[in-house]
Amino acid sequence: MSIISGRVPISMPPRLAVKPASRLLLSQSCFGSQRKTVLDGSSFAYTWLTKTPEQITPDDVLSSIPPIPASLAEPGNVPVLFVTPSFAPWIDPSGEFLEQWMNRLFHNSPDSRSAPLHAIAAIIDRIPDSRVPGNGILESEGLSLMFVKEENIQGKAAPPRRIRSTGSEESALIFSVQAGAPNRSGDAVHRPIYEVGLRLANTIFINGNENTLFGMRWALDSVSNKLSLDQSIDLTNCVLNTSANFVHDKFELPLHPVSQRRKVVSSMGNILRQVSKSTDGNSKAPMPASSELEKELPRYIAEHNIEDRRVSVWALVERPDADALNETDSAQDRLDKAIRAGGKLHRVMSGGGGWGKKQGLLSLDPEIRFLTTADQGNLLVLNNLFDPNADTLPGLPPLDKGLIIDDLSLLSQVAREDDYIQFFVSVEPKLDQNDALPKVQEGAISCHFGVLSDPEILEESVDNMAQIDLAALPNYFGALSEKAITYLQPVIEAEGEILESGTKLDVPGSRVDLIVA
Repeated sequence: MSIISGRVPISMPPRLAVKPASRLLLSQSCFGSQRKTVLDGSSFAYTWLTKTPEQITPDDVLSSIPPIPASLAEPGNVPVLFVTPSFAPWIDPSGEFLEQWMNRLFHNSPDSRSAPLHAIAAIIDRIPDSRVPGNGILESEGLSLMFVKEENIQGKAAPPRRIRSTGSEESALIFSVQAGAPNRSGDAVHRPIYEVGLRLANTIFINGNENTLFGMRWALDSVSNKLSLDQSIDLTNCVLNTSANFVHDKFELPLHPVSQRRKVVSSMGNILRQVSKSTDGNSKAPMPASSELEKELPRYIAEHNIEDRRVSVWALVERPDADALNETDSAQDRLDKAIRAGGKLHRVMSGGGGWGKKQGLLSLDPEIRFLTTADQGNLLVLNNLFDPNADTLPGLPPLDKGLIIDDLSLLSQVAREDDYIQFFVSVEPKLDQNDALPKVQEGAISCHFGVLSDPEILEESVDNMAQIDLAALPNYFGALSEKAITYLQPVIEAEGEILESGTKLDVPGSRVDLIVA
C-alpha cells in the first residue's frame, strides 16, 4: 500500500530528501575507567583511503605498511582486513597480494615457524573518510586493518554452495567492545557493551558470491621459508570481540521530523494501526496511523521542491516511561536523548490508504539486530572453524553481557500500546569541516562505521580527480554499508543499572564513531 494523499509512496528504498540547515550531530557519551591502558590485543589499526582506486597498486600499500608492535607479530593475534569493491581482486585467495600482505606483517615473527597464523578478510562497500573534506566527499574506497585476539573471534562457516538454499542467511560482521577494566576481585560486575553490526557489500557481480567474508590459516612453507595459505573458509557471520578501559562514542543521523510525537493506541507485531489524535499524551482518542503522514509528507515535498517524490520515512519508537518533551530542546536534541535512552528507529516499509480494518495501517521494519544472543551462542572460535569436526565443537562462551532490552522485544511488538512514536525523513548530511574528529589519545583507536550517503557520489567524484589520491591513517579502522548497520549501546536505568539497547540504522549518511582506548 502507499499513502493516498498526493500519491506519495513511503515504501520505497531509502532516499535523501533535502539538504538540512545543519547536520544532526548527536551528543557524545563515554564509559570506562580512567586508568590508561592499551586495547586488549587490538592496539594496532591502519587504514588506506583513496578516491582514485584504479590508480593504486599493491606495492603502494605494501610498501607503506608500518612495523607492527612486537607483541602482535606472533600467533594468537589476527589481522582483520576490510577492502572495498575496487580492491576485491587483491584478496582473492589464489592471488599474490594476501601472501605478500601476511609475510610483510609477520616477517619479524620467529613463532610463525612453529604455529599457524590466522586472518580474516571481507569486502565492504566503502570506508568513512574523516579527513577534512576538500572535495565534499566523506566516503572513500580503500583498505582498513585491525588486529584482534584469536580467542576473541567467533564465526560460522558458510554451507557449501551446492547446498545453499535461496533463503540463506545474509552475512553480517559484528564489532563489539566491552568497556571498563576487568574486576580483579572476582565479583560479578557488568561491563558496558558497545556493538556495531555491519551488512557486507553485495559481491555477486564481482566473484559470484552474495557476500565475501572468509577466514584463513597460514603456515610456514619449508621450501620458500615464507608464509603460505594453508586453508580458507567462507563465513556467513563473524564476531570481533575486544575490550578496552575506555570507550567514547558519538553518532549522527541526518533526519528531519515530519510529524508530532504521539502515543501508540493499537498495533500488532510490526503493523502500526492507530495513534493518538492528541499530542499531549493525556488523551488516547485514536486516529489511523498514517493520517498525519498522508497530510504532512506531500506538504513537505512541495515546500522543499523535491523532484523525486519517493521519500523514505522512519519511525522513532520510545518506551512509555520516556522523558516528557522539553519545549526548549530542538528536534535534534530530542532525537539525541531518545536514542540515548533506548529509543529505536524503524523504517516505514509500506502503508497508508486502504479501507475498513486496513485503513491507515503502517508496516515497520522490525529488525534491530543482525545476530541475536542465541545466534551468537552457536558460533565457533576462529581456530575451531578449521577443525574437520567443527560442527561438533562447543562455541565460545558469550561475553558477560547484561540484560539486553531488545532480546525481549524480538518476540513481541515493534511498537506497543502507550509507546511514543514520531516520524522522520532523511536529509543530506551537511559537509562541515568543523565536524572533523579530534586527534585521539596515544594508544587509542578511532573506529568509524555507517551507511552510505549515496552510492553514486564517489564514482562521480573520481572523474574530477587530477592526481593519484592515497592517504594512510594510523590508529584508524572502519567500514560503511550500503544496506544498514546496527548499534548497541549502554543505557543507564533510573535505578543506576546499566543495560544495553540497540537499533538498526539504515538512514543514508548515518555514522557511529567509537574512540577506544
